[in-house]
Amino acid sequence: MELTRRQFVSALSFAVATPLFPRLVSGTAAESVGESRAIFDEGLNWASKSSAAIVCERIARAGFNVFMPCVWHGRGTIWPSTLAPWDSAAARIPGFDPLGHLIEVARRFDLEIHPWFTVVRRDREFFHDYYDAGAPSESFDVHREGFRDFIVSLILEVVRQYPVHGINLDYIRAGGICVSPSCAADYLAQTGHNLLVDRAKALFPGGASPELLAWQERAVEDIVRRVSAGARALNQKIVISVDAVPGHPIDLTQGRNSVKWADSGLVDVVYMMHYEVNPDWAALRRLQQSMARPEALVVLCGNYEDVTVPVKSVVPRDAGKVATLLSEARKFQQGNGLGLYLYSRLSDQQVAELSAQTFGAKATPSWSRGVRPRS
Repeated sequence: MELTRRQFVSALSFAVATPLFPRLVSGTAAESVGESRAIFDEGLNWASKSSAAIVCERIARAGFNVFMPCVWHGRGTIWPSTLAPWDSAAARIPGFDPLGHLIEVARRFDLEIHPWFTVVRRDREFFHDYYDAGAPSESFDVHREGFRDFIVSLILEVVRQYPVHGINLDYIRAGGICVSPSCAADYLAQTGHNLLVDRAKALFPGGASPELLAWQERAVEDIVRRVSAGARALNQKIVISVDAVPGHPIDLTQGRNSVKWADSGLVDVVYMMHYEVNPDWAALRRLQQSMARPEALVVLCGNYEDVTVPVKSVVPRDAGKVATLLSEARKFQQGNGLGLYLYSRLSDQQVAELSAQTFGAKATPSWSRGVRPRS
């Protein structure tokens, strides 16, 4: 995980809900429960012929049953794509499909695969038609229709080509406020306002105009809406999740209205990013109780610590603390389980603790989806 994400979540203290224990799953062994237990991998630990089995075995042994591998981090794909080049951080072996191989291996360990996309994040100088100097740093320009067309097609390419159980949308926000000439023209056409003037107002607490907030949200939600409709047309059982921090100013100003998306049924799950060691559980509960679909919200816990002694580094969190965090997060779950970030800091001690305690009972993934029946 990049520093910007850790810095982003380290100062948080917001939102989630009503205690509920995992439901029994009919038709399975008596000791089995229905509970989705997801773990996220932002690296490429799974992407070689040999490592896929190692990763799947470790997370299954710990008790997880849902794996979220990052397949797009804004620098290329980790599957053979007709729309984008190969991931610049990964070696390509002719004839080998890392994502396809992972899905095959995961079946042996009863793991669901939910590919993870950092939607607007840009970690490579490519696709120059989708941003320019005025776009937010390390981001594509979400206000360009061409970019939205591209990223929706890219995500749906995976849903169309692979038997995935879900998809996860991360960095599903504007990344900042675009000030390019094309953005200024688009903003003027949509709102009748001057973008630079409204952006200057937004630099002050509470100064963001309703027009600016709505402009950001329209562009971001267009991606969510089209991905949701397209993915469900291809796979009626697919689970669509987003990573967000409802209530945080960044979500408000960058167009990430995850609670609205969940309540309206556009997405099934909101993974609430709270990686700190002491989340404000009461604030999380208040947020969840305000939702029309409180079952959509899952507290995404962290299993790492930033340390400065003897040198600045990121280390695995104490296994007991991780188990305690997940146990607290379980009290919020109302059908969509638990989540942990991140695989590269999953220590052997954490695996042993979780398998013996928090995840001692075998579980089958269970989801409460947001699809509304048609009238």
